[in-house]
Amino acid sequence: MDKRELEAFGSYVDKTCDGLTRRELVKVGTCSFLGLGLTEFLALKAAAQAPTKPKSKGAERDISVILLWMAGGPSHVDTFDPKPDAPMTIRGPFEAIPTKVDGIQLSEHLPRLAKVQDKFSIIRSLTHGDGAHERAQHYLQTGYLPIPTMEFPSYGAVVAKELGMKNNLPPYVTLLGATGDGFGAGYLGGSLNPFFAGNPNDGNYKVPDLPLPNGVTRNRLDRRRALLSTLDTLARNNDAVKSMDTFYNNAYKLVTSTESQKAFDIGQEDNKLRDMYGRTPFGQSCLLARRLVESGVRFVTITQGGWDTHENNFPSLKNSLLPTIDQGTAALLTDLAERGMLDTTLVLWAGEFGRTPEINKNANPGRDHWPNAMSVAIAGGGIKGGTVVGETDEKAMGPKERAIHVEDLAATLYHALGIDPEKEYVTPTGRPVRLANDGKVIHELF
Repeated sequence: MDKRELEAFGSYVDKTCDGLTRRELVKVGTCSFLGLGLTEFLALKAAAQAPTKPKSKGAERDISVILLWMAGGPSHVDTFDPKPDAPMTIRGPFEAIPTKVDGIQLSEHLPRLAKVQDKFSIIRSLTHGDGAHERAQHYLQTGYLPIPTMEFPSYGAVVAKELGMKNNLPPYVTLLGATGDGFGAGYLGGSLNPFFAGNPNDGNYKVPDLPLPNGVTRNRLDRRRALLSTLDTLARNNDAVKSMDTFYNNAYKLVTSTESQKAFDIGQEDNKLRDMYGRTPFGQSCLLARRLVESGVRFVTITQGGWDTHENNFPSLKNSLLPTIDQGTAALLTDLAERGMLDTTLVLWAGEFGRTPEINKNANPGRDHWPNAMSVAIAGGGIKGGTVVGETDEKAMGPKERAIHVEDLAATLYHALGIDPEKEYVTPTGRPVRLANDGKVIHELF
């Protein structure tokens, strides 16, 4: 490589990496030599390693996960655990309606889900003791309560590590800007953080950083890749440089693969199907999630916020939140089933906690944080539909029978995927950590 080429390359690195030194760039790999902002994707070394050998039928069926994350904590009473015989101060103004499965009732504002109750099951007795949003979110997303000395990895990061990449697609994707505690890779390192894919309901939706930047053609990309290869040859004894080879190769495959471009192109879907999901950020995210798992993505998280309803609980749920998640979730389950994908796609609907059964005294009444009882809906991936596990008491204050803990939910998720819940990782400090923290698989669901 001559002096002119080296100077040009150095200038390119300086502009692309937004102030990072070359030493920092080589050390942590936080900026791409390809001219892309694929920070998380470039760091997928661990995910690109050979997947763990599966032992269960779950892994043999190559199951993916779609997590529908209800940020803020949805009321269990107003969704999946109505209490029609409780006082008005608890049951609220919503009626309970029958579903396709005898004996199971849902909120009147979930009519589409009621019609597909045979496709999903409900855990009504999930309970834990932390009513703080950030801590509870971390708990429900990882199976571990947070501690000051360690950040535990999310389910999505663990699945990415265990199952690896497929079809040149990132194994762990988030939609609608999932942020905060619990979504990341924790002690597994930034290499397994999610790939953020934005809001597919935007008018001219494009995945952030997936298209080549303006002025960067395929030929220019190939020249940069060749230049990088030359530098790698010169620095072959540098372990940090060698360790990043896989990152760049995977990024190159992503931006040049017709399969990966097609997977994110929601515009290819028929307008009638898009309407069925609902022309909302959540509805279109559910549709894109189906496209992504169909193409090879292992884990997709969709975040629907707005559930922290200390005030205006009932108008917010009736006019916005419940119709949106009812339409999108029911369409997702129906679409997956019709395509023969439900058995290989686990769909989990959850938030960080429930809300107080007793309606508060605010001027515009709402419900407050309530981790003692909450509901979770789960479908596909070997989970049988039309089942209710656990029961809350007559006032929905806490489990009446079959208390389910967060660790049990984690064990059940991993079990469905063919990942041993008792498997241990070793943290960078040498501490062994079990994936499901002694949780027990909820066998009634299978």
